[in-house]
Amino acid sequence: MHDDIARRSAPCERIWTIAALFLAVIALGAGWPLLLRTTAALQIDYNEGWNAYRDQLAAHLVPLYGSPPDLEITNYPPLSFHLIGLLSHLTGDVTLTGRVISLLSLASVCLLIRSIARQFDAPGNAACCAALLFAVWLLVWMPNRIGVNDPQLLGMAFEMLGFFCFIRRPESATALPASAVLFALAVFTKHNLIALPLGAGATLVMNREWRLLSRWATAGLLAAAALFLASEAIDGPYFLAHMMRARAYQLSNILAESGPYLLVFLPCFAIALAWAWHNRSSIRRRPLVLGWLAAHLTAFVLSGGDGTGHNIFFEAIVLDAIIVVIAFRDCFAQRVSGSPGMAALLLALPTLFPLCLLPGKVSAGLREWHALPRLQDEFAKGVGLLRNSAAPVLCENLLMCYAAGTPSAFDPFYVLDQIQMGRLDECRIVELVESQRLGAVEIGDTDVPAPATRRRFTGPFMQALAQRYTVVLRTPELAIWMPAAAAPSSPATPCPSP
Repeated sequence: MHDDIARRSAPCERIWTIAALFLAVIALGAGWPLLLRTTAALQIDYNEGWNAYRDQLAAHLVPLYGSPPDLEITNYPPLSFHLIGLLSHLTGDVTLTGRVISLLSLASVCLLIRSIARQFDAPGNAACCAALLFAVWLLVWMPNRIGVNDPQLLGMAFEMLGFFCFIRRPESATALPASAVLFALAVFTKHNLIALPLGAGATLVMNREWRLLSRWATAGLLAAAALFLASEAIDGPYFLAHMMRARAYQLSNILAESGPYLLVFLPCFAIALAWAWHNRSSIRRRPLVLGWLAAHLTAFVLSGGDGTGHNIFFEAIVLDAIIVVIAFRDCFAQRVSGSPGMAALLLALPTLFPLCLLPGKVSAGLREWHALPRLQDEFAKGVGLLRNSAAPVLCENLLMCYAAGTPSAFDPFYVLDQIQMGRLDECRIVELVESQRLGAVEIGDTDVPAPATRRRFTGPFMQALAQRYTVVLRTPELAIWMPAAAAPSSPATPCPSP
């Protein structure tokens, strides 16, 4: 039967070739501005500054979890920090190193998507389409995570390689434990990468492969235990205190993240859902079915956490791309009459639906690329002011403080989250401004909006800042404040009781 399906699908190989070329042109045409910004001396994404501090600590073997979380927290696992920190000794720049690793990780993920699709009988060019679909969809879904210093794609490269090992030779005495070890490496790179390990484990349970499950789980637990002990030995005793620190969780966050995903990828989600239901009893395809289900369930649940972004759906989008291509291949193979070209067109329409947003993303990317010289100049001016100001300083643009060679007094996003949860007294933060103990304050926007609309600072903080500090640099993207020479003697704003 397999040979018969392959024979029927042979005439459609030309369609897959055309589709692969089409997607490659889109990916290169839309993605080149994002690639060229890799060397830009400015912060592309908020996470870059936060990661840079920890990369630098790891580069000098300073414990990442050496003290309990207070105004700063390291709630990511340490593996990426140590890898980037180590390699930065060769490059001399942790941010550039992280960006290059992110790009290489994206390429690895795409290659692994192709390899996984091939394991489920997708022809070569069809498998290339799956990889290119993910790359193009990423341009639409979250372009600010392409070529940035962030561990998400590095962790996914470990996870995808583990999944490939699992599906390629599940009975192998080496491949099965290797997949578990790779899954452990993924989790210790980015802790939310649990979908494919869950799918793999659920497959072994449903197949009642108890011996293989025991071997696989043992290898994974031993690898995780070794990584945990190494983390505590190298990075300090408060690893769990940082990783388990509660964050705000709201149902509105689930709607804010899941709603756009379903809106943009609804046709692809529907195709994948129908395919998963149709193949629910297939032992051979069960890892893909259960991995897809786990990716969506975990994404929907975890998207409620404060600070969660569109990247929580990366695993879901990867599996959408793989399954949609396999579903198309199945459909082509079953057509014994009619026009393959018309079938391809009808099937391609829902797949290309997310590309409706691509023109806007391309336009934004081009505007950013043209603005890079000005943005880098403004970033350099801000760095110069912060470098010459009295410590401590506070940055919303954390990479600016890092480039100035001074730590930010606190992480604005984390502090706001803890204030909203009632774990941190807002007065403690407002007092830093009231007493003018901050040598400088960098705010990421030019015009200070109404206090209630500030994203990472509270209203009383912004009111005190406006009365106790004066703007010394204002650009379309940022404002830097320094203590006013003549500040009022009375409190600028009443500090609310905790």
